[in-house]
Amino acid sequence: MEITRTARAAHFEIKLKGRMDATWSDHVARALAECVQSGQHVILVDMAEVDYISSAGIRILVLHARQLNKIQGRFGVINASSSVRKVLELAGLDGLLLAHAGPATAPASPAGVSPGRVVLSEAGATAEVFELDPKATLCADWPGNSAAWFEGRAQTEASATVEFPANVIGLGLGALGSGDAANTQPFGEFLAAAGAAVCQPADGSNKPDYMLLQGSLIPTMKVAYGMVGRGGFRRLLRFDKGPQQPSLPLSTLARACLDTLGTEAAGLVVVAETASLIGASLQKAPGGQPAASPAQDIFAFPEIRDWLSFTAEAAFVNSTCLIVGFAAAKGVGASLRLLKPLVRSGELYGHFHAAAFPYRPLRKGKVDLAHTIQPLFESEQVLGLIHLLNDWRELSGAGESRFQRGACWCSPLTFQA
Repeated sequence: MEITRTARAAHFEIKLKGRMDATWSDHVARALAECVQSGQHVILVDMAEVDYISSAGIRILVLHARQLNKIQGRFGVINASSSVRKVLELAGLDGLLLAHAGPATAPASPAGVSPGRVVLSEAGATAEVFELDPKATLCADWPGNSAAWFEGRAQTEASATVEFPANVIGLGLGALGSGDAANTQPFGEFLAAAGAAVCQPADGSNKPDYMLLQGSLIPTMKVAYGMVGRGGFRRLLRFDKGPQQPSLPLSTLARACLDTLGTEAAGLVVVAETASLIGASLQKAPGGQPAASPAQDIFAFPEIRDWLSFTAEAAFVNSTCLIVGFAAAKGVGASLRLLKPLVRSGELYGHFHAAAFPYRPLRKGKVDLAHTIQPLFESEQVLGLIHLLNDWRELSGAGESRFQRGACWCSPLTFQA
């Protein structure tokens, strides 16, 4: 089979020639997936020269049609040969798959939405800015006491119970649940946003667990230490790497949020199509030593290798991730608990956790946070949770986490008196 790809003004076209059987369906699927991951959400497949299609081929077309329909994209078969048209009609899929050969148009933006646009520091990269609530802020709080845990002295009884309804974001070290059950679980790093909480117990399994807001059930964590933001989001940034960049670094996105908000500190929730994640996973939870035991520095070398597993190279490549974090300019960031330098120069501080999911494209334009996060859990598979850290080592360093495109909800931080 021959597969030809052509970028049109308003859509992307894939022309097929030959037999779309079980063998060639995999090649077509790969071509379609690459188009979607490159940001093409309006795709037409020209099948004028396809003389045979099997159920394996039909399955690939249906999967991509449904995937793009979910994000308000468009997928269709144009110029179907008589044999292809007959098979699709007999299968009852002509209404779903067959499209007219006329010009395709991109999905319209929601009525009344007039986004602004900012240029990011990387050449060709841009972000659309949508105003959500001009008065919204996130009030920051720090439950628990990180110092005792970092020294290995704290006990689980010293943790705080924190609920995470839809208007609360957070990250830190904790365990899902609020009662005795939480005390029997290994603590691990977590993130929470829009009524979803994900925690990866530090037992070496690297198997995250999660809890979702459902009815009266509110995700609850026993938090050893963490950072929490309560309130709403002021703006939404829809960012894209553009054609000139392979991907966008996390620091660029954090800077863009601070600049767009005109603030020194901000809380962020990001859902992004991921190029790679760089960071570390906690392998065992600190704490549990008798009070009489000498304090230890769990970040000292070489002991740190017993606690943390670092990404020696890019992880979770071509996935979709949910990120919760806090960023601040140098003057403020240096004084905020749990925030560390995000760039080598020390001009930007941050603390970010990311949960990785199987890849799925994101709907373009103005989107709702909860409605964007909820579909990530449909696969019932969280690939992993990672504390994002930059690897600044000369020559062998992996750099920082990078993204293709995505949505970032952000708001200025306020602090309790």
